[in-house]
Amino acid sequence: MATIIRARISEIEFAEANKIDEQKQPITDKRNSIENRNLYTRRITWRPPIGDRLKANVDGAFRKKTEEGAIALVIRNNEGKVVAGSAETVRATSNLSVESMALRNALILAKNLQLENILFESDSLPFIQAVKAKKTIGEINLILRDIYVLVEGISNSGFTWTHREGNQLAHQVTSLAINGRLNRNWTWDQPVEIREIARREARSTFK
Repeated sequence: MATIIRARISEIEFAEANKIDEQKQPITDKRNSIENRNLYTRRITWRPPIGDRLKANVDGAFRKKTEEGAIALVIRNNEGKVVAGSAETVRATSNLSVESMALRNALILAKNLQLENILFESDSLPFIQAVKAKKTIGEINLILRDIYVLVEGISNSGFTWTHREGNQLAHQVTSLAINGRLNRNWTWDQPVEIREIARREARSTFK
């Protein structure tokens, strides 16, 4: 017991010493550390697909109080140009349900347009992990079944996750849709908010 107590005291003394060292850290070093973290945050952005591959970003929004939702998808090429897109409002039961509906819609659109060599990207990590592992989730099991069948008909396709910062365009489309501010021809007649994000992310592909 005495040994354990001495070890615990040593841990506390070590932690306190670290705190003192941090307090003594020069202001310039602290500023550089903060700037490095901010730089890392700024670097998180949409990444273009490689070569002639396409990328479909999907997103969903959900309002629990009214059980309203919106789903959106944006398909772009490696230059950041919008190739196709879709958005609609839906009835939903959870965030997970709208995320799954968004992905299913993306697969349906890709199949209808006979698109291949496409990567489907979402900012919902648990959902993407479930899809890649072909798991079953009771709440969305029927939608997952559709997803697993649809993806089999699209050659050279796959799923990936990104941070919310890397999914800004799809997120913005979803936000406009759920608030009733998105016109039906938004892919051709893009609202200012969508156009600005698309241009900014397209420019970042050449940096």
